[in-house]
Amino acid sequence: MLSHGAAIAGRADAMPAITACVALIVSMALVVASSRMHARLVWLAVAATALFAWHYAPSLLLFVPPAALNIAFGVFFGATLRPGREPRIATFARLERGEALPPELARYTRRLTWIWTIFLFASAAIGVVLAVVAPIGVWSAFVNVGSYVAIAALFVGEYVYRRIRYRQYRHGSLLALIRIVVRDRRAFTTGNARP
Repeated sequence: MLSHGAAIAGRADAMPAITACVALIVSMALVVASSRMHARLVWLAVAATALFAWHYAPSLLLFVPPAALNIAFGVFFGATLRPGREPRIATFARLERGEALPPELARYTRRLTWIWTIFLFASAAIGVVLAVVAPIGVWSAFVNVGSYVAIAALFVGEYVYRRIRYRQYRHGSLLALIRIVVRDRRAFTTGNARP
């Protein structure tokens, strides 16, 4: 939001510095909070890259992070669609239910994982296209506001659809689902095999 505010205020030159500061603050907080050495090294590398880019190639700090985040999350979901893997949304649903999914819900969660994967890659592609062809304010409105609104709409819309379409099954609250997505480390392992 700070970055988009800079774009609206006609201070696009401040946007890379804002991105660098946020990356440094978040990276340092994660370095302190991480219990594993490799995680600390990854976050230190992110911080070092942000500092390097801020000094030598500030435009990279402006245009690369939004696309990179969408691509990373697209891979996070898409990698679980390979044969023998439990789709990411199925993992969330299984953790929410505390039991194996009925076949009908297993098929639904596979399709939903595809939807999130395609959505995230499409969001990255739209951001890249806008970075090339649109004014910076339009690009910023999409990557700093519009894409987050779209994510929230997909998340809430899917929840409402699922509660109506699959009403015969027990569903946790939206808040409980958010807690699972944010907190449960088992949902974030990349090599999760089918249970």
